[in-house]
Amino acid sequence: MLVGRAPGAAVLLTPAGAVAGVDVRGAPVGTRELDLLDPSTLVRRVHAVVLGGPATVDGVVRWLAERGHGFRVGRQPHEVVPIVPAAAPPGLPDIDGYAVCTSAVPLDTSAFALIGETAVGLVVVDADLDPAECRRVAMSAHDAFARAGVTVPATVFAVATGNPTTTPLNDLCTTATTALHHAVHAS
Repeated sequence: MLVGRAPGAAVLLTPAGAVAGVDVRGAPVGTRELDLLDPSTLVRRVHAVVLGGPATVDGVVRWLAERGHGFRVGRQPHEVVPIVPAAAPPGLPDIDGYAVCTSAVPLDTSAFALIGETAVGLVVVDADLDPAECRRVAMSAHDAFARAGVTVPATVFAVATGNPTTTPLNDLCTTATTALHHAVHAS
């Protein structure tokens, strides 16, 4: 996994695909492809998660597609549709996602938060989870916004690394909540 950052945006790149979940509380303003994260859908993996606006998402999708990363829709390597769920708090700058991807580095933190007129957060858990378990982690991590006094509508994503672990799901939820709480205070 790689992460790209810019003022007003964070991009988690998972070119090989990763399981993700989402929890939305309040109006899901500035979101994209959240329904694809429902455990009942055909899509099982995402190729990136974006905390940022439309230009950020468009750049990320282009960067992934140029490299053949995405949901296969044909036999040719370029016949892919990158799955890129996103959420952006209104009022923050819209950043060029392609440039953010180009400058991405190996993942060095487990949580990100952006707060504007709404709030968005992302937690990465080092575990092999299914979509329903990822959703549960996102729901638990969402509590970090309340603990930090953030009362605006919020969207929280959880992404699993796919690494096997013996850590119970409840402990993963607690760790994710703590990580997002720290990210809120750092933002």
